[in-house]
Amino acid sequence: QLNNPALFESELDPSEYLAVNYKAKENIYAGYVRWDQDFNNKLSMILGFRIENTNIDYTGNRVLDEEELEGEINTTNSYTNILPSVSFKYNVNEDFILRAAFTTALARPDYYALAPYVNNIAADSEIQAGNPDLDATYSYNFDLMAENYFKSVGLVSAGVFYKNLNDFIYTYSNNQYTATDFASDFPTQANPIPVDENWTFLQSRNGNSVDVYGFEVAFQRQLDFLPGKFLKGFGIYANYTYTESKAKGIADEDGNERKDVSLPGTAPHMLNGSLFWENSKFSARASANFASDYLDELGSDAFKDSYYDKQFFLDLNASYKITQNIRIFAEANNITNQPLRYYQGISSRTKQLEYY
Repeated sequence: QLNNPALFESELDPSEYLAVNYKAKENIYAGYVRWDQDFNNKLSMILGFRIENTNIDYTGNRVLDEEELEGEINTTNSYTNILPSVSFKYNVNEDFILRAAFTTALARPDYYALAPYVNNIAADSEIQAGNPDLDATYSYNFDLMAENYFKSVGLVSAGVFYKNLNDFIYTYSNNQYTATDFASDFPTQANPIPVDENWTFLQSRNGNSVDVYGFEVAFQRQLDFLPGKFLKGFGIYANYTYTESKAKGIADEDGNERKDVSLPGTAPHMLNGSLFWENSKFSARASANFASDYLDELGSDAFKDSYYDKQFFLDLNASYKITQNIRIFAEANNITNQPLRYYQGISSRTKQLEYY
């Protein structure tokens, strides 16, 4: 009976499939030159220069409401970027290395963020829109790193970094979006918002620039210096990263530039660590991961910003080699039962909470 389509009533809802369907064509033409130079037996350099030309062609759908497709929207764009880089490596001795680098990088928008669609979901009082005017993010990166390698397997490292990102991309969310706002953003399209209602509006946008800086430390060591065959099987790995960022070019609902904005998607504190034991047949590992809460989506003011809550995961895994060709595995993930949680403005205002 389940294979009989006559028993089921179908309902076509353009807003559920047409708005998220799009055509994307992207051609990237690139060329580069590289120069490797050893100045002596301690100091070396890698100098690079890359040029990229990007051509994009997108077609999206404009869905007026849940019953009506208004039409297709097409957009094209082309841009060229120059990406120089230089890095130095200095061998203080065979175990201790210093590194310094200046690099540039390009992060293109996601296809879906660029697609020129407008999806008006009247039942949810929500509008989702692509942004064909998005620019790629161009970054200047400065890194200094020191690494010390142990005689046995392992290393300890520390470094500082600074990045300047231009035209960074963020998700804009406004739950007080009015008919006047829609008319301003989409002047050539039919306005779906009643005059006396506030809807939710979601769209990827470009900020002006953001400064990102911080430091990182890492430690990895096989503890084979410990006494006894059993203790020699232990090993440890840990790394910590601190990141601070200040974004520019984000306006509040009154048009004034906000001064309190960090880079969305960047956690100030990240800590990862694992303790493991292994021999020729058996291995076991306990891994912990912590990230502090961070800005996820920008609203029209700080109270409407959306944050991804802090999280701590603990995972266990083990394996045993039965024969040369057979090995069994066991895993236990998220032992802490860490939920997926978003909040708005302040931590006590839960926006979304999910357990897995």
